[in-house]
Amino acid sequence: MNARALFLIVAAFVLGAVAAGSIGVRVIREVRTDEEATSLPTTSITVQPPSPTTYQVDANETLIASTALVPTVLEITATEVAIGYDLTTLAPYGELEPIEFFSGFGQTTVIEFADIDHVYPRAWVLETTKGTFPGGPANPTVRVARFDVDEEIAAEDILGARVTDARVPFPIRVPFTLSETEPRATVTPGVTVELLNVSDQGSSFIVQVAIATEDPDTEFFFVRGDGPGWRSAFFEAEGRPRVNLTWVGGDLPTDIPLLAEGTVLSGLDGDHVVSLDGVR
Repeated sequence: MNARALFLIVAAFVLGAVAAGSIGVRVIREVRTDEEATSLPTTSITVQPPSPTTYQVDANETLIASTALVPTVLEITATEVAIGYDLTTLAPYGELEPIEFFSGFGQTTVIEFADIDHVYPRAWVLETTKGTFPGGPANPTVRVARFDVDEEIAAEDILGARVTDARVPFPIRVPFTLSETEPRATVTPGVTVELLNVSDQGSSFIVQVAIATEDPDTEFFFVRGDGPGWRSAFFEAEGRPRVNLTWVGGDLPTDIPLLAEGTVLSGLDGDHVVSLDGVR
């Protein structure tokens, strides 16, 4: 056997092996494909996602910031329409110190944090077939929005209601100074503090300041001394809020360091449509 014949024999053997391998691979692939096909379910499975909850507290709630407003009653008289409502905060909170502020006539009011509704639906609009009427609650603690109407209105005449001015509370802490040359300071828009009198008591000084607020329903403030030279303050009243502060830190500074602490109810943008379906 010469070299040419030997080469042809080897080449034929290699080609045969490759062809056989190709057939084997094709058969294996076909078998695997067939096994996979027979293992699939004969019918497709459709998974239905859970229906999302469309409300947090009540089906007729109006969500304002983190508070749900839910109408509870609709009362109609010849001259007035009243909408009673509940407020439920959805904001989580823990144990916090109560808030103390001046409430007039020498008295202070303490509000527990759990009593704060986190929203004040201050101004409303009632829409009826006979016109649009403004209204709202008397103050932040009231749960009734009242509307004066100039003609008798029936329940079927009421088209809906909107909250046009909703407020949410924000804590404010503002250091400031007062002096004889600069006796007034605006600690936040709408809240002004004025130095009324400084009395030298020998070993201490009594500093009298007055707090003036443009909107007592939405601004709650207390003024105290800022720094270690002060004793606890107390309130008095002479027709307006007045605070007596006692300085025991030596000579009273020319620029008296003070601190305003409180809460401002700040407005939210936009109207909030109130559902009355649950009280009709």
